[in-house]
Amino acid sequence: MSLMNYLIEIHLKVKQYKYPFIFLFLFWLMGFIYFFITEPIHEIWAVFLYSFTIRSPTVSTDFAKFYALLWPIVLEVIVFGFIIGELLEKYNPIITSRILCRHIHNHTVVIGIDHLSTRIIEYCIENKERFCIVEDNEELVEDHINNGYPVLVGDPTETNNLINANIDDAKEVFICTNDVRISIISSEKIRNYNKNCPIYVRIFERHVREYLQQDPINALAFSTSKWAMDAVCQWSQASKGNAIIIGRDHLCHRLAYDISTQEGREVYLFDEIHEGIEFPENENLHIIKDFPRFLSDLRDYVNLDDISQVYIYWSSRDEFDEAIYLTSKINLRYSHIEIFIRIFDDELIDVVKRYNAKTFSSSLYAFKLLQNKVPKNSAIAPKYKK
Repeated sequence: MSLMNYLIEIHLKVKQYKYPFIFLFLFWLMGFIYFFITEPIHEIWAVFLYSFTIRSPTVSTDFAKFYALLWPIVLEVIVFGFIIGELLEKYNPIITSRILCRHIHNHTVVIGIDHLSTRIIEYCIENKERFCIVEDNEELVEDHINNGYPVLVGDPTETNNLINANIDDAKEVFICTNDVRISIISSEKIRNYNKNCPIYVRIFERHVREYLQQDPINALAFSTSKWAMDAVCQWSQASKGNAIIIGRDHLCHRLAYDISTQEGREVYLFDEIHEGIEFPENENLHIIKDFPRFLSDLRDYVNLDDISQVYIYWSSRDEFDEAIYLTSKINLRYSHIEIFIRIFDDELIDVVKRYNAKTFSSSLYAFKLLQNKVPKNSAIAPKYKK
């Protein structure tokens, strides 16, 4: 635990014991005044020693005996109880992380945890930039809390949470959440408290982007799936034949629609969650509500001999092992198929290339584009090493 975190914990402990310490002070003050009045020689130092029962008073009264009996007990219960409690009580990282958010200024606020915001946070940590995270799902920020970074666990649409994140002194805000309601409400409240800081909002819906870009919010609203399509389309448009797309997010839907509009091509979109996609459906776009883990799951719907490309764009790190297994089997049995797989960790690139698959990270691509849109004083502005 850092020194700052430790001092905050001491502050919280003292605040918790505020009333016992007040009682202790009043009890001592009562004894001090009594001895000061009753002692024939009014020496302040001697009275202090009497009040702390270090020295016995010259006038031994019933109250003096009663005070001498109670003072050690009160002192032990309150002071030593505080010390032992401080030593034994479990460290509360959530409260400490919340308080840390109040003590940073001219910082970057990141709202919501996803693949893009994770890259923003990692870049801030690497370059020692001040930042604060606001996320209502504690599990997503548990590692950052345990590492002692400023994290506020709570709803980013609540005014108190934004105030505790020192939003009025933030130099920029990145909103990366799939909840449109959170994006709109938090953007409006942030602008009410901070008129000047840039607000960057990741949002898919075009009409919402247009709304956020207008006065008074004036946010830079963008769609990572739209940005990523610029790179992915180079692969899809350079090929002929049918394609399989496995995934659930907007990028998969965009790609499926784009391929279905190309001449002589059909696309099979495997998405077990969505009933449909946000784009016009046509006879060349087949939506299959299933989660393929094995080749047999694909063969139930598609003739793999007619497939020229497979895009495996699952959106969770937990599904990477299944993606690798499916990739290896397709490469072994159907070597004519081009395989494209989304990765979240650069360390996995070599593993994927082993099966002649091409890797792609939409969050990395979006992060690099976002770096070109921020001012030079931004926490994520490119740092050029000498």
